[in-house]
Amino acid sequence: MSITEQNIVSGLINGEENTYILLFDQYYVQLCSFSRKYVGRKDIAEEIVSDVFFKLWENRENLKISTSLRAYLFKSTLNNSLLYLRKLEKEKKLEEYFSDEAVDNIEFSFTQEESPANIKEGLFRNIEEAIGQLPPQQQTAFKLKRFEGKKTKEIAETMGLSPKTVEMHISKAMLNLREKLKNSAHSFLLFMLLGDKGESVG
Repeated sequence: MSITEQNIVSGLINGEENTYILLFDQYYVQLCSFSRKYVGRKDIAEEIVSDVFFKLWENRENLKISTSLRAYLFKSTLNNSLLYLRKLEKEKKLEEYFSDEAVDNIEFSFTQEESPANIKEGLFRNIEEAIGQLPPQQQTAFKLKRFEGKKTKEIAETMGLSPKTVEMHISKAMLNLREKLKNSAHSFLLFMLLGDKGESVG
């Protein structure tokens, strides 16, 4: 790997969200195009690449890359694409899948509205709307934790609750948000943006 790629990998391992988003911006469209050559559908390619990025973030602390970062991402996307097709074949659905008119195996491309920047902007809007639908205490605890960076003890003092109760509200807020946004094509980014920092109650 180049020095730049080593820095990016180090950033991922250290949980640097900006590094992760940078990687998403750089490779998302390329990987979707690559996956679609195998699976033939834009929506399926998006799901496959989303899963690649989600697992990259979820397993970042144990990330080991012997080749280039680009090669790693493309290999992961290829493996996921082939795994999807094998699953269809095992379920005797492969022939039916490729006879679907939606499967065209053409080059993947984004319209201006579907650019990575606009995808993120739209996701943030969806997140804001979902947060606004949370019960009041869940909403307050979540906002103080995630957007103001307050510790559990500080939130407890602000809200007049015990730290354990605050943690309960935050956990329920996360579950509610994941449920509300489960149909988002880019839920991997949601998990990254809203993920628990692992702070202990004490």
